[in-house]
Amino acid sequence: MSKSILDIIYDIQSLCIFLSFVVSLRLVKNGKIPDYMKGFFWYPTIGTIVMGFGFVGNNFFINLEIFGKIINNISLLFHFSFLSIFIIRTMRGTIHNRFLKLLFVVFFCLILFSLSIYNIKEMNKPSFAIANFGLSIFCVIYYYQLFNNIPTLHLRKEPSFWIITGIFFCMSLHVPIFAIINYLHFKILSSSYRLLIGITAFCYAIMHLFFIKAYLCAIHPQKA
Repeated sequence: MSKSILDIIYDIQSLCIFLSFVVSLRLVKNGKIPDYMKGFFWYPTIGTIVMGFGFVGNNFFINLEIFGKIINNISLLFHFSFLSIFIIRTMRGTIHNRFLKLLFVVFFCLILFSLSIYNIKEMNKPSFAIANFGLSIFCVIYYYQLFNNIPTLHLRKEPSFWIITGIFFCMSLHVPIFAIINYLHFKILSSSYRLLIGITAFCYAIMHLFFIKAYLCAIHPQKA
């Protein structure tokens, strides 16, 4: 049974997330990395677990679709909370700190409300759009405070810059797709719909490649 292009993209996404997980293990108990990078390995770890259900279903033809969607929806809260708190930590001590915490609470409540009113057994695309829009805003604020001040960082060697750039690249492309995908489902050809879904999966793969670059910068800053 041959695979579709979408299945191949999912496999590429799973591979990138798994590679991100493997490299991130080098951050564990590494006293030389920046404080904000400590514990970041949990994100690719959870990502590997979540993507594992889809990978098994695609490659071993075990029907885990409904269970995978439930896990994916629940993991959205972790996805948003972990990455947004990471961005806030990189901006600790700035004048935006209270505003960022308030913004986090607002988006977290919106995501929670959206999850509660949709079928947990279906991919909750509006909730993903809200979460990713919130992360995009956090990234924009990070860039604003970074470039609005005299640069004191060597950005090519700064792990947080690579991580947040990966987040911004992925989330800013996700938002318009997830915002209109339910409307387009019955308006466009099935092949075009699957292509849009494939783009979102490919963006996650690219984001984790940015993460790998960040890990290497943290572990070997002199070689970054």
